[in-house]
Parts: sequence; structure tokens; C-alpha cells
Amino acid sequence: MHKRKRCFTIMIIPHSEESTYSIRLPLFIGQVIVALLVIGFVGVSVLGFAYLRASSAAQEAVYLRQINRAQQEEINALAVETQKMMDQMHEIDLLVELVTEKLELDPDLINGVQGQSNDALGGGHSMEGQSYDQVHEGGAFTNGILDRASENIILLQQVVPEQSELLDAVGEQVIRLRAMPSIWPTRGRLSSGFGMRPVPYSATGYQFHSGVDIIGAYNTPVWATADGRVTFTGYRGSLGNLVIIDHGYGFETWYAHLAGFAVSSGEAVERGQVVGYMGASGRTTGTHLHYEVHVDGVPVNPYHYMQ
Repeated sequence: MHKRKRCFTIMIIPHSEESTYSIRLPLFIGQVIVALLVIGFVGVSVLGFAYLRASSAAQEAVYLRQINRAQQEEINALAVETQKMMDQMHEIDLLVELVTEKLELDPDLINGVQGQSNDALGGGHSMEGQSYDQVHEGGAFTNGILDRASENIILLQQVVPEQSELLDAVGEQVIRLRAMPSIWPTRGRLSSGFGMRPVPYSATGYQFHSGVDIIGAYNTPVWATADGRVTFTGYRGSLGNLVIIDHGYGFETWYAHLAGFAVSSGEAVERGQVVGYMGASGRTTGTHLHYEVHVDGVPVNPYHYMQ
């Protein structure tokens, strides 16, 4: 018995009174068309995902260049200030040597001056036999030394304020460096990075992740990554229990999903001080710390500050 071939028919019916047309095609052609459509859809999806990844990587590269440029400028400025300080300290060393040379006396002459001074004070000895010139000769010699020492002291007083200003500038650089986040905020494993990522609460879609996620044990201590002052402690929507620290110089750090707080708003903190404990408050898929770094109000990749 002849097996009937499986196929489908496409009919074309015109609006006029003309006759209809029909096209009869084997069933496998329809399957091929459907397969091509599926392959095309998958290809477009893969290209879209690759584009999003490339866009996120480009944005991170821009942030990294900006951070590297700022850090290089700080390093160059600090190097210049350090060189100036070394040059001025060398000048002070030379000045100290000069003062020392001017204050160096002949030991015998010093003993003679001391003896005359003791006689002038009484000391149980008589001034009889000593002339006016002998008494005042030692005094004139001593006054000459004191005059030269006074001149050197005045010169030192002129140099010291310059050194103070330089030390103030270096101290300002040190304070700025301590205000820059530079350590990991807690112990754990990095589970999610900065930039575009799949939505963790949905099977489809992408979202911008403004920080990094670090997985660890519940109640693991969370540390301030730089010196600063706490500006917020409390519950904030999907971030749950949140601590925000203002470090100055445009730097700000956020610590979210905490189980509890170890600091309060307005409190000054130091790098490495415990500010809270890792938890799962807010909208989260499990225990972890969501950590953000803001520079001039804009979230940047915290990982660059955790190296």
C-alpha cells in the first residue's frame, strides 16, 4: 500500500473574483522554517547578551582609567612634596652643621671663661690680681658666641615655618589616603561583581548592580574600609539594614543587608573598625554583604579599591 506523503497547503484568496491559488509544500519545509526562526532568535539573544557584557566592560574600563588617573596625580603630587621636604631637610642639616661649627670652642679657652665666671660669682675666690681687661675679655668672647648663635637661631626660626607648611601638606596627603577605601569590608567570597548582571529574582532580564556581593557566614563582622563618619544607620528598602560612611574627599561607602549594627549615625570610625554584621535583611537570596563605593556621588567598582 502506498504511504501518503505528509504535507501542508498554503491558500491565497484574492479580494477580487479571481480564482484562488494554493501552494502545497512538504511538512519538513515548515519544520526547517521553524528551526531557522528558533536559531535566529537564539542568535539575536546571544548577540544582545554579548553587547550588554561589552558595554558593561567598557563602562568599567572608563571608571578604572579615571581612578588610575586620579591616583597617579596623587602619587606624583606626593612625590614632588616628598622631594621638596628632603631638599629642605638637607638644607636644615647643613645649617645645623654650620651652627655646630660656629659654637665649637677651644676646651682650654672654655675652661678659662668658666673659671673667670666662677670668680665673678664669688665661688670662695678673690678677684684680686685680675685686670678689667681680663675679666671683660672672657665676657666679650662669650657675647660674640651668643651673638652668632642668636643669628643662627633667627635663621632657623625662618626655616622652621616653611618646614611646618610642608609637613602640613604631607599630613593632608596622608589624611586623604586614609580616607580612600582600600581594604576588603569583610571575610568571604566574591559572588557578584559590579555592572550588568541577570536579575537574581527572575529567570529573565538584566539589571545594573551598583556594588559587589560577598558571601560569608551569618554575623561575620563587617569593617569600615577607611576613616570617616557614619551618616546613616537604619533600614532602607531592598537594601535592608544599611550603614553609610562619609570618608571625605568625595568618598562614601555603603554596607547593606546587615544582621545588626555596631555603630550609630554621627559616630567617627577608623579603617578596620567593626560597623555591623553580615546578614540577609532586605530583598536578598541569602546571607551576604552588598558593598558599594561612591566617588562624588557616583557608584564605582569597589573591587578596584579592594586589591
